[in-house]
Amino acid sequence: WPVKLDEGLVMTVINTNIGALHARQYSARAELFVNKALERLSSGKRINQASDDAAGLAVASKMTSQMLGMRVAVRNTQDGISLVQTAESSMNAINSMLLRMRELAVQMNNGVYTARDRDNAQMEVNALLQQIDQIAETSKFNGVNLLDGTYNSQIRAGNTNAEVIQISINNLATSKIAKISAFAMEKAIDGGADDATNQQVAASEATEVSIDTSLFSDAFKEVFKNDGLGDFNFTTTAGTGGDNSLFNIDPKTGKITSKAALVAGSATDTGSNGSTQGDGVYDIEVTYTTRNGVSHVEVIHLTVTAMPDKTVANVDLTSQASASRSVEILDKALVEMGANQAKLGALQNRMQYTINNLTQAAMNTEMAISRIVDADFSTETMMLAKHQILSQAATAMLAQANKSKQSVLALLQ
Repeated sequence: WPVKLDEGLVMTVINTNIGALHARQYSARAELFVNKALERLSSGKRINQASDDAAGLAVASKMTSQMLGMRVAVRNTQDGISLVQTAESSMNAINSMLLRMRELAVQMNNGVYTARDRDNAQMEVNALLQQIDQIAETSKFNGVNLLDGTYNSQIRAGNTNAEVIQISINNLATSKIAKISAFAMEKAIDGGADDATNQQVAASEATEVSIDTSLFSDAFKEVFKNDGLGDFNFTTTAGTGGDNSLFNIDPKTGKITSKAALVAGSATDTGSNGSTQGDGVYDIEVTYTTRNGVSHVEVIHLTVTAMPDKTVANVDLTSQASASRSVEILDKALVEMGANQAKLGALQNRMQYTINNLTQAAMNTEMAISRIVDADFSTETMMLAKHQILSQAATAMLAQANKSKQSVLALLQ
């Protein structure tokens, strides 16, 4: 009868070496892990190709892009700081020249200088004005004009398009600094006529216009010469003095000052007040009464004319009055320069904080990328030792499995 083998009984065969197959399989697997560990240890990276960690590689790629963008943004912002510092250094030079011009203007606003003295001061002012214009025209950073009013650009200060810092620098040419349409104080000048009933005076538009008794008629001066301790007050007779309410008068000195700004073309009168026939034309009636009761009536006919806009380019020290106006222009110029410098200083501080933030963010991002991509050498060396041992063990077992089939020869003897 044929012998029926039990299902669990292992057959003795030589064509198929089951033990060798197992040993070969585990040897190949151990060798694969050994090679992977060697690759990671030699490259320093846990992910060397997408098959190592597909999802991790995608995340690391996005984070690497972000990190590189932030590093470039740091360099961009550093360039922005350099640009601002260059512009500020030129502004400092301009500011120093404005201070010198104001010093000269204050000096020339004094009645002890001759016309030649004032011309010499104006000569220095003209040289300083030319130098300010030259700096405004030629100040550059990497070939880009800074102070001619054309610079209005963005500094890319981050990884995304939304992370920008806008920098705009005003035009610092003398014709653009400290534009004044009307001065704070304007002293009236002689308007030509010498008639107590219609004493004509003129002034440019200003926040306050003043008229002193030196502009009054010769008839008044004759009365005042005999008694200079009388009183001044506003009076109104038929057809005159219609604009008295717009002015104040000092009862002792007779100095007249406007209560509000007088601007050429301002509709403050109706044309029905005596000789006041148009906008910017005012009739003021003053009565001077001596201590002996003698009265003198003076009708001041004031015409306010428009003043062309003034800038630093119009600084003029050739007269005491123009020097006074120049002080006002230069005061405004210095305020504007202070604002321009403060603006650049604020931008510089902002960009420095931006650099600090980007540097910290780039460092943290790089650390995150490292945790995803870089190899852990302690883990990898442990795995290498483990799988080297397993590879050696599998190789030894493969030799034993091959040797085990030699027992079949005994059956053939």
